[in-house]
Amino acid sequence: MNAMPGKHLVFLPDAPSYTIAAVSDEYLAAFSLQRENLVGFSVFDVFFDDEQNRSSSEQLRQSLDQVLLTKQIHSMSDQRFRWPNAETGVLEWRTWRPVNKPFVGPDQQVAGIIHSVEDITNSVQLVELTESNQYLQTIINSFKEPLQVLKPIFENGRIIDFRFKLTNQAYASYANATPEQLQGKRVGEVFPGYFETESFTNPVITFTTGEPLTFEIHYDKDGLDLYNLMSTSKLDEEVVLHFTDFTRLRHLQLQLESKIDELKSSNDSLQQFAYVASHDLQEPLRKVQQFGDVLKTRYKDQLGAGVEYLDRMQQATNRMSTLIQDLLTFSRISTQRDTSKTVNLNEIVDDVQFDLELVIKEAGAVVSTDPLPTIPGDALQLGQLFQNLLSNALKFRKDGVAPEIKVRYQKVAAVQLPTAVAPARKTAYYHHIDVSDNGIGFEQHYTDRIFQVFQRLHNRNKYAGTGIGLAICEKVVVNHGGAITATSQLQKGATFSVFLPTS
Repeated sequence: MNAMPGKHLVFLPDAPSYTIAAVSDEYLAAFSLQRENLVGFSVFDVFFDDEQNRSSSEQLRQSLDQVLLTKQIHSMSDQRFRWPNAETGVLEWRTWRPVNKPFVGPDQQVAGIIHSVEDITNSVQLVELTESNQYLQTIINSFKEPLQVLKPIFENGRIIDFRFKLTNQAYASYANATPEQLQGKRVGEVFPGYFETESFTNPVITFTTGEPLTFEIHYDKDGLDLYNLMSTSKLDEEVVLHFTDFTRLRHLQLQLESKIDELKSSNDSLQQFAYVASHDLQEPLRKVQQFGDVLKTRYKDQLGAGVEYLDRMQQATNRMSTLIQDLLTFSRISTQRDTSKTVNLNEIVDDVQFDLELVIKEAGAVVSTDPLPTIPGDALQLGQLFQNLLSNALKFRKDGVAPEIKVRYQKVAAVQLPTAVAPARKTAYYHHIDVSDNGIGFEQHYTDRIFQVFQRLHNRNKYAGTGIGLAICEKVVVNHGGAITATSQLQKGATFSVFLPTS
């Protein structure tokens, strides 16, 4: 999004706020703005916080509401503002054409709205001046984006075609011609396929009704394969057409979509492989365990000291079985989460404590919990998150010291996040949940390492486990748009901090 050509904002469909989710670099440069002052805030708080802009604010709100309702592109009326000249700083009139376009998610609901602002000042001024200043053709040709002015041809009171009155070289290149060669010709002679497309019908509508239109078109006629965002407006007895050619961008998008499909297919195959492999690997391990039990039961006296080797063998197979099960759990955590229901985190933590009740009693542990929020999320994944965090707090305890585990909660603003924390999804506020203990802790410089698969900091013989639990925690948190980190000192306990977006 940041590098997308053009001036764009992306709004969340959270009416009436319409929070800014992303902004293109070109938009920031054009209006001398900073991304951190926009993203995460309502567009109406950022741009329309005074009475002077009330009219513009209402126009934008009505347009966004209509897009959300109809799931269709909506073009706002052209806007004229006095804006500082980039070189001189002198205020001058500029004309902008805002367009709001929805993008729909897999559930056929509006996932966001792209607000594009096109500076058409040059196009408007050049059209007005060209009739009396033919030398401006050279300047028009310098524009990279296609531009044309069409005069309607009538027959029996209806428009049957248009005639080129003015074009620039960017447009003429579509016909392998020059603007001079196109001038005066009928469009249908040069592009006979255009009668079947909106590039003919929409200029007719604009001329007939006076309504400006903005629309996307894939022109695949006359040997061409073009993707354009076209704008039409009526000027006296002619129609002005301005093009934004995004053919290259669209082709890259299609390639990306193809790669995404390939990746999804590959992930599905890997997940299927994980299920099959786990079953096929567990089966021989079960056989080893069973035959080990048979050997110890029937031939214990004959084996003598060999029983110890059988015990070691069975312990190793147990560890292997646990490792396979943990790997299967890790592979099952999809990058997508089920957010169709809200999850009460108090109930999640209560369920985890119930499952760990025996371990908690044996360790003499004391667990205290703040009231926790209800959030949209995947209950199974969030259960795995707290299961691993609380299990670790119980496991890595000091000898002879009863574990004290605290689950603390507070809501924090994005600006209050630690500098090292970068949540997967940006929002104005986050749920901050700390799980702290008084256990053996670890050295702080190992923080990044502990969230990697198979990473262990402690002796396996004393502290059982596969080194996958915290990797699962991080994957769950990222799936929910958040971030997880840890702070600790050796022999002074550890605190795992989870940050989840509030919306």
